[in-house]
Amino acid sequence: MKSTKLNVLLTTYEYVIKDKAVLAKFRWKYMIIDEGHRMKNHHCKLTQTLNTYYNAPHRLLLTGTPLQNKLPELWALLNFLLPSIFKSCSTFEQWFNAPFATTGEKVELNEEETILIIRRLHKVLRPFLLRRLKKEVESQLPDKVEYIVKCELSGLQQVLYRSMQSKGVMLCQDSKKGSKSNTKALMNTIMQLRKLCNHPFMFRHIEESFSQHKGFVGGIVQGQDLYRASGKFELMDRILPKMKATKHRILLFCQMTQLMTIMEDYLNFRGYKYLRLDGMTKADDRGELLQLFNDKNSDYFLFLLSTRAGGLGLNLQSADTVIIFDSDWNPHQDLQAQDRAHRIGQKNEVRVLRLMSVNTVEERILAAARYKLNMDEKVIQAGMFDQKSTGSDRRQFLQAILSNDEEDEEENEVPDDETVNQMLARNEEEFEQFQEMDAQRRAQETEPRLMSETELPEWMLKEEETDEDEEEGAEEELGDRRARSKKEVDYTESLTEKEWLRAIGANMEEDDEEDMSNHGRSGGGGSDGGIGGVGAGSGSGGSRSNRGSSSSSKSRRRKREDNDDDEPSKPKKRGRPAREKPNPKNLHLVKYLKKVMDIVIKYANADGRVLSDPFVKLPSRRTLADYYEVIKRPMDIQKILTRIDDARYESMRDLEDDFMLLCRNAQEYNEENSIIYDDSVVLQSVFTNARQKIEQEMEAAPPPSEECES
Repeated sequence: MKSTKLNVLLTTYEYVIKDKAVLAKFRWKYMIIDEGHRMKNHHCKLTQTLNTYYNAPHRLLLTGTPLQNKLPELWALLNFLLPSIFKSCSTFEQWFNAPFATTGEKVELNEEETILIIRRLHKVLRPFLLRRLKKEVESQLPDKVEYIVKCELSGLQQVLYRSMQSKGVMLCQDSKKGSKSNTKALMNTIMQLRKLCNHPFMFRHIEESFSQHKGFVGGIVQGQDLYRASGKFELMDRILPKMKATKHRILLFCQMTQLMTIMEDYLNFRGYKYLRLDGMTKADDRGELLQLFNDKNSDYFLFLLSTRAGGLGLNLQSADTVIIFDSDWNPHQDLQAQDRAHRIGQKNEVRVLRLMSVNTVEERILAAARYKLNMDEKVIQAGMFDQKSTGSDRRQFLQAILSNDEEDEEENEVPDDETVNQMLARNEEEFEQFQEMDAQRRAQETEPRLMSETELPEWMLKEEETDEDEEEGAEEELGDRRARSKKEVDYTESLTEKEWLRAIGANMEEDDEEDMSNHGRSGGGGSDGGIGGVGAGSGSGGSRSNRGSSSSSKSRRRKREDNDDDEPSKPKKRGRPAREKPNPKNLHLVKYLKKVMDIVIKYANADGRVLSDPFVKLPSRRTLADYYEVIKRPMDIQKILTRIDDARYESMRDLEDDFMLLCRNAQEYNEENSIIYDDSVVLQSVFTNARQKIEQEMEAAPPPSEECES
């Protein structure tokens, strides 16, 4: 490149990071970033690389979603464009966040105050933001209509959901009454609940048990029970024949590739021709799949896509119906997915159906998505950054949005066939046709559409009854104990966070040593979720026989560290051992170490999820013995905080060693690309950046006096 004369360099994000040593030597005049929302995380590697190594006086971001989740994302984009003006994220939030604050930090504002603050934000953004809509470019673009279709849970889903929701455990067939192995402990409960809402056979042992109960061969359920086990699949079984009969083609978006494999089984059972595209699809194959689906004479009725892999860069205007099988926490991911069909070139009205299981975690996900979209409406859409709208237009639009906030209450009613047909039909003729199809279907049906609890294996229902009996017995025993005992006062309510951590972490070192002495016990099966480096991803697609298979084979291949904990063991004395006296020389380090950990603990991703939560406290050996078989030197954030409080770290490097051990443990136990694995990689980067920042602060601070040290 040194000898080459060029006017424009077109490259990828990866090469910008990889070849920074060469590319950063040029004096660039302009820097244009496509898909600019990639910069929404101020701590991401791309943002830091561009800010640190590249100089360009003129910067331009191109994005369809400048605000996806929260205001700090918008600040990150503005900070990249003009770091001298938008210096502080906290100041930016203090100025403008009041109308969008969540419960706990929300300041009550009337409509006039809200409008005033938002319009001030518009005034700040107007010099830096130019917005163009599709309808301004293509006036003939047909409408897009979205419906939320609520689904009921099957009896199987309800039983499993109650167990997971109340106890965080999954029922297992090989249970023995009174033993601790009667349930499978799964971490990341929300993810497990989402899987249950989609299909209970995403848990392999449930499908194997049910297939044995029903007499299927090979541990695989087939036929009608495949859709009767899931409320969403049952709804799909009513929708797809109608769309097929009226020649509407469908894009079906799913979050989990394991679910896509189950969906393939259903589509094959019904004889629908389909195509599949997910994160494992090669770039060359993607183009071929698009061509097959968009061909004028294509007989492919449905395109099955993963939301993340298939939601960007695809033109699929030949479909006019989009089904969002399970919603993303980030609503803009779903909007991008919808726009694969609703784009320039589309000739039909696009109908979007978003499936949601009633009275489940999916309602929370949808509520979070609505909150984020509402913020985008107020900040971006109401700003009308088109250089044509007047101040009166903007104020009127904003008032309309605020008035709609109070009218969004919905009932949790599952729609009947007629209501669903009204959502699907583009005209009166289609509606009448759908009604006739429903009447014919009902006349032919011999069993209920959804599986009832009476059809479930006995062990599943007995397990639930046993749990209820145990709970009642525990409540009676607790009541007797309360009647006999003095009233005890719980002072933990009044403790500060620091005091509380000290209180519960005081004897953690002893507990860990006691746990380590029992490591010879054989572990149970691997976990499907994660806490502190325990977990797995949402599954991947594969052949029918491998659907939902566990990662036990991978567990056996994992490396194991031979070293024991870094503290030498000492002979135990009777009674409580005396606590080690802190080294006075380390006391001045404590506040800086706490600052580093404070940054790490509070770090949240673009979706507002605090990444450190699963790493705070490891599950006990009894809960997850398999973890302690694989990981020989367990570490969690609580243990690190206790060591900081006890001034046991000699240097910042000692703290880094423990934190990196925590992250390595997570990466060793969990599958690559799982949520816990990816979070641990991000936290390593966050820790490194925090350490550099605090070390600079330490160098600038005056050294501690001799008197303080003595």
